Amino acid sequence: MTALYEVLNHPLLLPAASGLMLLFAGWFFLLAMRYRRLQARQIAHLHRDFRALTAAARGVGQRVLEIERRQRNLAERQDQLDLYDAANQSYDQAISLVHRGMGVTELVRNCGLSEGEAELIYLLHRLDRTA
Repeated sequence: MTALYEVLNHPLLLPAASGLMLLFAGWFFLLAMRYRRLQARQIAHLHRDFRALTAAARGVGQRVLEIERRQRNLAERQDQLDLYDAANQSYDQAISLVHRGMGVTELVRNCGLSEGEAELIYLLHRLDRTA
């Protein structure tokens, strides 16, 4: 027990222990600084990635808006063409009926035309037959 007491009371023990603790503290400080620099690099890399993703998302969003605008325009044009085709089909049917000898009343009833439209088609295409 005396030997342990002498070792613990040795005049160099306290400075050696303090120096060792200071060495460990310095080593931990350096590790912490290295870890901090590593984290800073990782954060900077994540910021660059985030900016790139944001720019890409913005570009995709603009592209989607453009595609939606074009789709609406195409849908409107398709609706107009459908109406045009339906109207032309009525006129084509009316012209065919005039060529078969039908009158204005039959054109209004069978083709869904107004009386003025039916009279005009009748006059134009009846004259075609006689000419």
